[in-house]
Amino acid sequence: MFFFPNSTRHPILEVMVTLLRKLFVKDYKEVEKEKVRLGHGRLAAVFGIITNAILVALKLSAALILASNSGWVFSMALIGDSINNIGDIASSVVTLIGFSLSAKPADKEHPYGHERIEYIAALIVSMLIIAAAVELLKSSIEGAIEGSMTTYDVFSLIVLGVSIVLKVFQAYVNFGLGKAISSVALKATAIDSMTDSIATFIVLVCALLTYFFQWGFLDSYMGIAVSLFILYSGIRAAKDAGNPLIGQPASKEFESKIVKEVRSYPEVLGVHDVLCHAYGPTKYFVSLHAEVDAKDNLVSIHDVIDNIEEDIREKYGCEITIHIDPIQVGNPEVDRLKEQVQSALRALDESLAIHDFRIVSGDTHTNVIFDCVIPYEKKQLTPDEINAYINKVFQKEKRYNFVVHYDRPYDE
Repeated sequence: MFFFPNSTRHPILEVMVTLLRKLFVKDYKEVEKEKVRLGHGRLAAVFGIITNAILVALKLSAALILASNSGWVFSMALIGDSINNIGDIASSVVTLIGFSLSAKPADKEHPYGHERIEYIAALIVSMLIIAAAVELLKSSIEGAIEGSMTTYDVFSLIVLGVSIVLKVFQAYVNFGLGKAISSVALKATAIDSMTDSIATFIVLVCALLTYFFQWGFLDSYMGIAVSLFILYSGIRAAKDAGNPLIGQPASKEFESKIVKEVRSYPEVLGVHDVLCHAYGPTKYFVSLHAEVDAKDNLVSIHDVIDNIEEDIREKYGCEITIHIDPIQVGNPEVDRLKEQVQSALRALDESLAIHDFRIVSGDTHTNVIFDCVIPYEKKQLTPDEINAYINKVFQKEKRYNFVVHYDRPYDE
């Protein structure tokens, strides 16, 4: 819903954001460093505190002037807009504290670092936004019921116009800084700023209609509209902040880079069971299974895996653990049976995938062992149903005993 045009369409804004980063953040391009992230967070917070303080002063001044000229009947839309800016100041303070705490190094109580505090800060910001929206909605409904009439003057119209421009600029600054360091907190603040500009625009339309046509009754209704805009942005920001705390996969781009890097080694025949735990915007812990030829020398393969892990740690700044899965290569029975099982499962559902396929032969039977991945959206497919289907397809192959482990795709 909220649109942040790219830099090719708005080169001036892009240059301004880059200039701010260059002036106030040392080594601003090295965003993978915690100190640089902290610098971006502090810049965004201080910028927000200063600009929102200016807006609060302007709007409260306009509201007081209007009230003094109209029997002290306050504009709920204008007061609500200024209260929202006061909430934005509090949000900027919370963001500043959140970034400062998230930059703390790991310790005994928090061995994975403190970066998730940034998400908590974003969640607090969201709660402040929602609380402000509820209070404004309540006051506006009361004003509409009472039939309050409000007036506007030229000064208030100018203040609202300036507020819109400044809020849009705030949104671009926060979005630019948030994009540079992949910060959920700053992107949430950017959404809030853009929403504020839309809400203030609605107030400006109301003010213009009131100024030219004396429609003072519109103010309370515009206050309701503004509060609903703010409420929506708060709920959306809360969702964006809460998802990483609950647990969500890393970006497809990040995971693809890791998998591609591992598969670039000739000794690795396949990669699966990729798990990526995020403990903050830059702190990832990755584990995966790498398929290797069972005939390869174990010591040599272990050395290769150690080198892969070290290369990825250095290149991507994440912790990684690779599990070795030896598979039988060039075994006609294994290749034939694997193809038959794959074809059978695809006939049941195209989305089913298998890995870690191997057989263990015995005197009386042969165990056919593999993992089957069931997508989350395939709720109708259960392990029992798939087991029954496989046994039915291979019912004539009495010597085969299927041992299947079922996975979920953590990277979806």
